[in-house]
Amino acid sequence: MLAGSRSSIRLSPASSQVSCWLRQVQHIFARRQATSRAFQVHRRIHAAHMMKERAQGEVRCAVSERKVEDVLVRNAALADHSDTTLHQTRVLKPSGQDGLILRAPLPTDESRDVEAIQIHAGVRSTHGQQIPHHHYPNPHYTCRQNPIDSLEKTPPDRLKTRQELLDSLLKATSVTDGWEAYHTLTIMFPHHIHHLSGVPKIPQRHLHHLAHLLASTKPRTRTLFLRLSAVLTMLHRSGYRIYLWEWNALLDCAGKRWRKCSLEDYKAAVEVFSKMTTPRPSENPSDDENLAAEFDLGHVQPDIITYTTLLYIAGRSLDPSAIRHASNLLRASGLSPNRITHLSLLHYYTRTKQLSGVRSTLQKMREQDFEPGLDGINACMWAYGRNGHMDVASTIYRVLRHNLQPELDVGEYDIDAAVKYLQDVEGIAIRGDIIPNEITYTSLIQAFAYHGQIMKALHIFVDMLSTPNREPKAPISQQIGEPFLYQPTLAAFRGIFLGFARHAQKPLPLRTLPGSLSERLRPIQKSDWNLENLHQVFKAFMNLPANVMPSERLIYWILVSFGKASGNDAGKLRKVFLQLEQRFGGGWGGRLDRLRKSIFGDNGSGRQ
Repeated sequence: MLAGSRSSIRLSPASSQVSCWLRQVQHIFARRQATSRAFQVHRRIHAAHMMKERAQGEVRCAVSERKVEDVLVRNAALADHSDTTLHQTRVLKPSGQDGLILRAPLPTDESRDVEAIQIHAGVRSTHGQQIPHHHYPNPHYTCRQNPIDSLEKTPPDRLKTRQELLDSLLKATSVTDGWEAYHTLTIMFPHHIHHLSGVPKIPQRHLHHLAHLLASTKPRTRTLFLRLSAVLTMLHRSGYRIYLWEWNALLDCAGKRWRKCSLEDYKAAVEVFSKMTTPRPSENPSDDENLAAEFDLGHVQPDIITYTTLLYIAGRSLDPSAIRHASNLLRASGLSPNRITHLSLLHYYTRTKQLSGVRSTLQKMREQDFEPGLDGINACMWAYGRNGHMDVASTIYRVLRHNLQPELDVGEYDIDAAVKYLQDVEGIAIRGDIIPNEITYTSLIQAFAYHGQIMKALHIFVDMLSTPNREPKAPISQQIGEPFLYQPTLAAFRGIFLGFARHAQKPLPLRTLPGSLSERLRPIQKSDWNLENLHQVFKAFMNLPANVMPSERLIYWILVSFGKASGNDAGKLRKVFLQLEQRFGGGWGGRLDRLRKSIFGDNGSGRQ
């Protein structure tokens, strides 16, 4: 069904040996909150203590009633005391974890008048200590009121704040705004006291909206994975269903948390896959009588997107056992691979230098009537270019460019011969309506620069900057009604600067003269990777739009390029560094800070 081996990986879908950091990340899925029955028992015990204390105070209640009324007249401000401030008191949940329960503070006055008020309200003074019971703002509290009902009250102002946060969460259009509202809600209204305080849970519509914002965010990061994990955990704990697309997004984030993927990342993705396919009871404490009979809310049936994501993560890990394991999972599911499933293997074959695997994948796609598409053609071009087969990569680009601007030359090496070679020899069929996009230009620029062909890389760069951007959602000029030209990108500049850092040579006067007479008489050819060409590229880089900010990694490779091309000329490096700081702000740390000290000295003034 897929090209490649099918032998099994030595790990189960529900791996029991997971690293410590992984368990810390995913403990929120394994933990079980206390049920409603446990909380009800806790509340009944609390109510029993209150009723016992109230019974002891009933003897003094009638005697002190008139005195209480006098005290209330003199201390009218005490009636609203519970609305002034809110204190947070630590409580121990049945699960053994510390939680926060909000309550109003009691007066700390130890006078007999205040003690009478406390007795009349159903609580008892602890002589200056913090009272472990709730204080009721109503001064006419009767002894017949159910103490359990006191836990169901939430101040109206807090409910208003909660509604405002819910509105902000539902209307959020960015991850930053949505997560801020959600995080504030979870802090002010913890989930484990929702049913105690009478505050309803966060509606599932709001949680699904935040999950959608997180799932549509690129690139995937570890922070994104943790946030999506927290939201899905809240959905499950609240008794809501987790949809398949949310599981697939979490699976994708699990394998892309770090810049480089390893086997441990694939195991983390398998752990998520195990949880989405293993039935788990809901943790909704609203109805513990039907808890055991409630249908499972976390178990879903994986689709082809799920298995394709696993296969792609396995390919990024570059581990053959992970590839075999993911392929076996797909085969056991009985689902047929789609076009993306096949293309997900190209990254693995490219990084492991298995061009035969690329060809066999393309053959499988032809047998199942799948076209590679532009993304597949770009992946093939990168596979050949990265592995040094620049002739095949150039031929692919030539055919794509011909579809945009037809070639008129005919002969032995005309465009028809190139199309026939790609289709018959390499198995790459390119339709006539497929034209290059930004990824096509950028990947070929990087490949040419990496293999030392700077002039061809710059030629592709010129092609890109002189071509209208006809990609979907590309901006269109309002004056002429035509799309704008492609703009230079940081990825293209990074490929060129990396080429200079790899291939640049010292200026001719700085080179050591050959020893023998024949070597001295031999003409020295000037390399294209010289300081003059580097200055031209750097000048174009400095003219990027003001809102384009390069990464510290790109700044580092620019300085390495100038160091190598200038023979580590300190004056040249100082000038370039100051230009970069003036243009992009500076303030870089790490190796850039160490490099700056080596160039300018410890005082940073440029004097050695």
